[in-house]
Amino acid sequence: MIINYVGKELDNFSVARLWRKYVIYSLKKYFKDKKVLEVGSGIGSFSELIIKDAKSLTMLEPDKNFSLYLKKKFKDNNKVIEIINGTTENIKANKYDAIIHCQVLEHIENDQEEITRNLNLLNKDGYLLICVPSFMSLYSNFDKSIGHYRRYTKKDFLLFNLQGSKIEKMFYLDSSGYLIYKIFKLFLNSSNPKKFMVYIWDKIFIPISFVLDKFLNDKFGKNLVVIVKKI
Repeated sequence: MIINYVGKELDNFSVARLWRKYVIYSLKKYFKDKKVLEVGSGIGSFSELIIKDAKSLTMLEPDKNFSLYLKKKFKDNNKVIEIINGTTENIKANKYDAIIHCQVLEHIENDQEEITRNLNLLNKDGYLLICVPSFMSLYSNFDKSIGHYRRYTKKDFLLFNLQGSKIEKMFYLDSSGYLIYKIFKLFLNSSNPKKFMVYIWDKIFIPISFVLDKFLNDKFGKNLVVIVKKI
């Protein structure tokens, strides 16, 4: 499995706090008080939210420098069971109640293999929780520069072999973000969006999306959330 990261991208998007809270809020009931594995923890921006509600958290990060950073950042948190420098290929025996993929699957060339490995690491009735960029019509210079192989739609997930597991729910998030991408081409021609642009999107448009997504019944958005239940 190959995951491509750009450190500056993670730093620039670290200001998107409302966005991360919105994503985790949409997933929380599926991992609350459970043994969780987070795949591709990066610099821990999602991790610090996940850990508030999880029973325990194991972090998986392929970048060595990020792994060292995570160990320092969470060294005093007793909910953190382990921080592993590696990928799902490096986990053989452990089983989890929930596995969280936030903005990771699009970096992996063979996404079917990754999903299969994740399902094999889940306990029965556990959840694979995925958030990915949506709609190839929004694929941009930014996507390309940070190693995104693709963006997804609901139809893409219906084509995966889920080994008898079932998709419990799929919905789009950030409808206002979709519109500003589509209409104003915000970020589309930039290989590295400025931190200020990310800040404006997060503080102005995410609150709008929080309301608009419900009004539109989550029918479209800049990202797709998929909830898979292990049978």
